[in-house]
Amino acid sequence: MRTRPLLAAAALLAAFPALAAKKPLATGERVDLNRASVVELMRLPGVGRKKAEAIAAHRSRTPFRRIDDVLAVRGFSSRWLEKQRAHLSVGPAASAPVAAKPAPARVRPQGAARP
Repeated sequence: MRTRPLLAAAALLAAFPALAAKKPLATGERVDLNRASVVELMRLPGVGRKKAEAIAAHRSRTPFRRIDDVLAVRGFSSRWLEKQRAHLSVGPAASAPVAAKPAPARVRPQGAARP
């Protein structure tokens, strides 16, 4: 009957893949507030899916310029920031995808009728 708890744990991890991916940060490891994915942000202590998504939504409107800017995101306190400051960094904002070049304009021969 020892397999029953293992099966229950496996079922729980399969049902909640975000929980399975949440491994603690190593000493000295940092998470970039401007570039980290939601799953990477969730590795921070006290940050679940909603808070991670709130960070991602905030940076899509206004990239973080300083670590302290995270206090503008609802749910983050100065107390949390001071505890996690060593794990946070703010790099350059992730660049927007490069748009495809527009198609060259077609030049109609002089005197040709318009379609």
